[in-house]
Amino acid sequence: MRSALGIALLLLLAAGCQRSPYAGYNVVGDDVHLRLLVIGDGEQVPADSDSVVVRLRLGRSGEDVGSVFSTERAYLVKDMRSGALVPVFRRLHEGDSISVIAPSSAWPWRTLAQGAAIDVPDTGMVQGEISLLSLRTPAMIRAEAQAYKQHDPLGYELRLIAAYKARSPIPFAQWGTSDLHYHITGTAADTHAVVVGDQITLAYQGRRVEDSKVFDEVTWTGSPLTFTYGDKDQVIQGLEVAVHLLREGQEGTFLLPSLYAFGAKGINGLLEPNMPVIYTVRLEKVVRAKGSGSL
Repeated sequence: MRSALGIALLLLLAAGCQRSPYAGYNVVGDDVHLRLLVIGDGEQVPADSDSVVVRLRLGRSGEDVGSVFSTERAYLVKDMRSGALVPVFRRLHEGDSISVIAPSSAWPWRTLAQGAAIDVPDTGMVQGEISLLSLRTPAMIRAEAQAYKQHDPLGYELRLIAAYKARSPIPFAQWGTSDLHYHITGTAADTHAVVVGDQITLAYQGRRVEDSKVFDEVTWTGSPLTFTYGDKDQVIQGLEVAVHLLREGQEGTFLLPSLYAFGAKGINGLLEPNMPVIYTVRLEKVVRAKGSGSL
């Protein structure tokens, strides 16, 4: 439980604020009025790098709190620390609940809504109740991710793939029922698929999903790789799929699960085991094998 000294300091801080015209509230900002409802057990206020889960209810002053917007979700503190919430996050600890009254224009509606439709009041005061349900520091998040990675590597990998797709502007398509996703651009010089025995010239660049760091590059800006399609151990399976999907002159982005990349071994010093990867691939030239025909 929060120490008696911490609670005393909190009460002194509240007492030092300007008296509000709203009963039980104190002025803590530019027409921002605050009242502490519940004192929790948390010992620290959130830092900008932390993630918090909050219960939030907002309504027009004098109406039911929650009549305008209500949610319980996770936010990044750096996104929340805006407008009427700046003084709130200077005081809010895990387990605390605070009531805030502020002008509608002072609330960071877009951040709070996260895409949800809100009938935002044009003018007037809005009253909100904010409860900090949990706080997670970057160190805690990393530890949780590491534990998840060790106990359920496939689940962790699928989560990475889903997160990458969600934040990427690329409209990925799924390859069959697999976890491989791709997007192809460019005009084909030859609309026929590559077949076994064709000689192909390929350039590609591989990046890690987690930080976009390049770990594999075959002369993207120099002399590309030429080999006979179908020969064993030339490229990873995901690049074979890429060649199958591409046509001469086209370029594609391929989100490869580890099954189609470097599997449970990874690459020592460059890529951890069971990690999905991103490859940008350009099929520069195809020389057809004699007798292969057009398929």
